[in-house]
Amino acid sequence: MKPLFLICAVIAICSSAMAQVSGQLQDEQGIPVPFANVILLKASDSSIFKGAVADEQGGFQIAAVPAGAYVLRVNAIGFQVLNVYVASIGNLGVQVLQPNRRQLGEVVVRGSKPLYQQQEEGMVVNVESSILSKGSAALEVLERAPGIMIDHRNNSISMNGKSSVMVMLNGKLLRMPVTQVVALLRGMRADDIEKIELLTTPGAKYDAEGDAGIINIVLKKNGRVGFNGNASATAGYGWGEKAGASVQLGYNKWYGSYSYNHNRANSNWHAVGTAMEPLYGGLTYSDVTGVMQPVENSHTARLGFDAKHMGGSLLYGYSHTHLHNINSGMFNVLPDSILYNHVDVNEYMKWKNTIADFYVEGKHLLLNLDYLRYTLDRPSKAVNSFVNLKGQEIGNNDTLFASMQEGYANSLIQVGVVKLDYTKQWNEKLKLEAGVKGSYNRTESASGIRSLVNGEYVTGTSAKNDGVMKELISAGYASVKWQLDATTALTVGSRYEYADTRLSATERRMGKLFPVLSFNKTFAGGNELFFSYNKRITRPAYTDLASFKSYTGPNSYESGNPLLRPTITNIIKVGYNIKGYSFSLLASRDDHPISRWQMTETPDSAVLIVSSQNMLWQHNLVFQASIPVKVTEWWSMNYSLLAAYRKFKLDYTRTPGEKGYFTGTVNFSEQFKFQKGWSGELSGFYWGPSYDGSKKVGGFGEVNAGVKKELGKGTLQFAVEDVFASMHIPFYFGKVAEEAHDLKTKVVYTAESSYFPVMKLTYSRAFGGSKATHKEGGAQEERNRIN
Repeated sequence: MKPLFLICAVIAICSSAMAQVSGQLQDEQGIPVPFANVILLKASDSSIFKGAVADEQGGFQIAAVPAGAYVLRVNAIGFQVLNVYVASIGNLGVQVLQPNRRQLGEVVVRGSKPLYQQQEEGMVVNVESSILSKGSAALEVLERAPGIMIDHRNNSISMNGKSSVMVMLNGKLLRMPVTQVVALLRGMRADDIEKIELLTTPGAKYDAEGDAGIINIVLKKNGRVGFNGNASATAGYGWGEKAGASVQLGYNKWYGSYSYNHNRANSNWHAVGTAMEPLYGGLTYSDVTGVMQPVENSHTARLGFDAKHMGGSLLYGYSHTHLHNINSGMFNVLPDSILYNHVDVNEYMKWKNTIADFYVEGKHLLLNLDYLRYTLDRPSKAVNSFVNLKGQEIGNNDTLFASMQEGYANSLIQVGVVKLDYTKQWNEKLKLEAGVKGSYNRTESASGIRSLVNGEYVTGTSAKNDGVMKELISAGYASVKWQLDATTALTVGSRYEYADTRLSATERRMGKLFPVLSFNKTFAGGNELFFSYNKRITRPAYTDLASFKSYTGPNSYESGNPLLRPTITNIIKVGYNIKGYSFSLLASRDDHPISRWQMTETPDSAVLIVSSQNMLWQHNLVFQASIPVKVTEWWSMNYSLLAAYRKFKLDYTRTPGEKGYFTGTVNFSEQFKFQKGWSGELSGFYWGPSYDGSKKVGGFGEVNAGVKKELGKGTLQFAVEDVFASMHIPFYFGKVAEEAHDLKTKVVYTAESSYFPVMKLTYSRAFGGSKATHKEGGAQEERNRIN
């Protein structure tokens, strides 16, 4: 812990002047007035110098203000405009707003934020600013965010081309396997989401977990006095029917929501290639097609409150999904032996998720208590047929070639977190943030496969796995923000984490220091330069480590890898914001990055193993740009661009491989505002070719469209996903090095929208409500790592 205190001690002896205007907004009863617009005007000509928005407690702060005379103007709904002459820069203390006594009829105020906003730690996507978000699942909205890719074949998430990303819900890490995080987001409606934060360089107060960064999904809360809320209903169709409904309610400090989502979908994959298959007799040409037909029904309910100095919430989710997968293939064992395989799999996945959090805050301290419980029950049954040209069953009547396979998988995840944060504005020059945190995770799982052999179901020792993982992570951090002058700020901090992980007979302990440094400079006109450095870690997930075996075919199985090492990443980022445009350059090095769903083989080369593996290293140089363009008063555009050069080296394939390549992505949104309450949106994205471990991923993209009509207190929206039915994602094996079984295969994943564009019609309506009084509160941190 000594480095933490050394950092604070060095900074504490530094001093410099800081020019800023700050204060506190209250009403006549002394109640804070949050989210008011605060504008600083030059007294000489009343021109706007700079603005800000008050926080949830009515506090405001405008930094980098040169000496001079100004007028502070405050606008808040339900209050008279306040003008304060400012002759001396500094803290203006409490400013009391007078209520607007004029009685008005009901006024519906609809504002909009920019779709993308660049901040020092990353980008913010304001979900409500997109017409296409209404009626969509949270996962669909996340997939359209800049730099985010969802691999639907194996339910994984990557950000800016890296898969080791953590997902937070309201600042709480979701400590569960990434496949289950994807299932949770697929069942959650975007109507409940306020914004998505894509944090590529998070500060010391955030967990150091996730070398790709953090995705923080912020849900809506109540922000008005009295009874208020909104409701929406969605109907749609693609390959199958879609439906959903949601309602959000609020009453003063209390808020709650409920959402339901139904989705019948269809997607497929097609693989063609060659491999050396000892089990089949030698060099084999294969042509295999898989069809996935899930039917999902999910429910999410949430209840919470935010009082003056405490608050809490309880979220409960339940989902039931029937997964029907059909795999059919032809195997030509050269020169002349032809085999046919057909597998029909039915799975019934039920999961329940409970997330509870509670916080208490004082003048400088904030205490957070969090609890997560997740259960999964996933029984399956597979009917397997493997025959030759004569229709004769091949292989021995054993567990590999059995005609019936029954699987089971049960998981219980429980996570408890205690976090204490301390914030202190020492003086006008220095601000300290520090804290300690402890989290305990216990994961229990039982899985196996029963095979019908000679009329009886048997379970081989290699087809069963029961395990318990216990993990304790303790952490402490300190961060000091030092205002060097009126326009320059420096933040120095560090975080220390100690992890004790125990899985069966394996025990790992690791303590490591994660420094963070950021520099910010504001120029005339509001242009901003920023620089940051931080160090991060990605620990192997339980599902990466556990020595389970899951049947995927006679010649392959999925497995954990107990030998996986954590990934250590060093990141340097420099950026510049000018007139609404944002540009950044990020350089990083990953030591032992983890790649999932990679191909290895048993020592005798007989059977393929699909598992997570460590590459040796990866270098990344990434340029990002966010470009808003206002063409006319009724037409605006947002473009987000990413260009990257990556180079990696790996040695888990038959021969070592090294590859350097360029790649890029583009996200765009065209928004149109017409007369009589009509508006429209055209958006889309394209991912250039890239690599996932030794697997090459081809380019892909889609274009979406939507139109909205204001109907008094409600809105009617129609959206079309993948207008040109272009969502095909190609994957290639054998492009970097010689793979296990000398695999040379092309796999093409085809999404549902490629059969028929997914169309959705949504009606939403707001009701009740008055002036804003709600304060956000709560911890800005925690809950996702089992990855």
